[in-house]
Amino acid sequence: MRRIISPLSSFSHYSRDVKLLLAATAILSISFFGVSALLKILYILRLGYGPEYVGLFGAAGALGYMAMSMPSGWLGDRIGISRTMALGALATTAGMVMLPLSEVVPLWARDSWPIASQVVQAGGYALFSINLVPALMGATLPEDRNSAYAMSSTLRSLGTFVGTVAGGLLPGLLVLMTGLGLESPVPYRLGLWTGPFLSALAIIPLLRMREPKVVRDATKLLPTDSFPYLSVGLLILFVSLGQAASATCQSFCNAYMDTELALSPDWIGLITGVGQFVSIFAPMILPKMARMRGNGWTLLVVTLGGALSLLPLIFFTDWMGASLGRIATLALAAMWMPTLQIYQMEMIAERWRSLAYGALAMGMSLSFAAATYGGGLIVAGWGYPALFALGLLFSLGGTGLMGLLVRKPGLITSETPAPQALATGD
Repeated sequence: MRRIISPLSSFSHYSRDVKLLLAATAILSISFFGVSALLKILYILRLGYGPEYVGLFGAAGALGYMAMSMPSGWLGDRIGISRTMALGALATTAGMVMLPLSEVVPLWARDSWPIASQVVQAGGYALFSINLVPALMGATLPEDRNSAYAMSSTLRSLGTFVGTVAGGLLPGLLVLMTGLGLESPVPYRLGLWTGPFLSALAIIPLLRMREPKVVRDATKLLPTDSFPYLSVGLLILFVSLGQAASATCQSFCNAYMDTELALSPDWIGLITGVGQFVSIFAPMILPKMARMRGNGWTLLVVTLGGALSLLPLIFFTDWMGASLGRIATLALAAMWMPTLQIYQMEMIAERWRSLAYGALAMGMSLSFAAATYGGGLIVAGWGYPALFALGLLFSLGGTGLMGLLVRKPGLITSETPAPQALATGD
């Protein structure tokens, strides 16, 4: 009889290196996905930029992540996974330091400086996040592995929740200290300095890690085992379509609530924080869903849910519609990524999993860049409801493609039996 191991109940049994990895994940989530992610868009808007620039700003981050997706694995092999992750945390910190300096750089660099900071931040985080997968693999025993990945996802959501709520409160507190209003960029600039301070702290546990052992099965390295181009190509097409709903809301929901609905930063932080809080618990239903019908079916349902989560943003142009849409997209996105990773592990032979994951990361980043850059132009020309409607349609297309893959699993094949998803033990 199979036993489902709760991440929380098994935390004390993790090795020292796993705990260090989880600590670094939590710290970076507070700074990168929490404080910085919330305040940087509000800061950009206070500098006088419009939705077109917000789209370009978001696209730059996606392109920076994409550019470092493949080099991240190569660098991990050359200098070690733990050192590469520490280097990523350092680069992320440097990018966060750059953004609040936007007002003091020379005039000729004012427009390009925030873009450069975004590229450095995202590229540094790619070095960390892409090497986190093999790092956890090498630092865990088979019976603890799925639990450790689930714990990593939970801590990322928890850290993002804490950072988002704190980031929403910071401008109001700094207004009281500076005497300036919320329309000034100064409270947001000062709040942004919290991000690099926290990111720098994440370097400490990463430097204290032992280098994880990467175990490779020699039987999987036969020269006749060719790269699964069709399988990876179909998965890239799926993620490019399926993540459209999440990408549009992640890039523009904060700007929409700020400029169109005139919500205060603390309200935006509270709404986003509630969504992140729900995201902590939303992935817990995935094991039951996977046991019922499999990971392909689960991924289909989650992608469909992500698409439909934009409906409140389209039809209810008030704070309630924005709240429902934002919370739903965050919760579904938290379920979508781990399900995608497990589905890819099932479908791709062991030899090619790292390379395939790097290719998927590049595909996701490129489609995210297209969604954010094109989204800024759509907002400028037709408004936010048109953008959210387009994101919904693209995600419905991804849902249809996953439905085809579920009905015809032979299109994506695996040479190894599917691993037990989100469950361990007998």
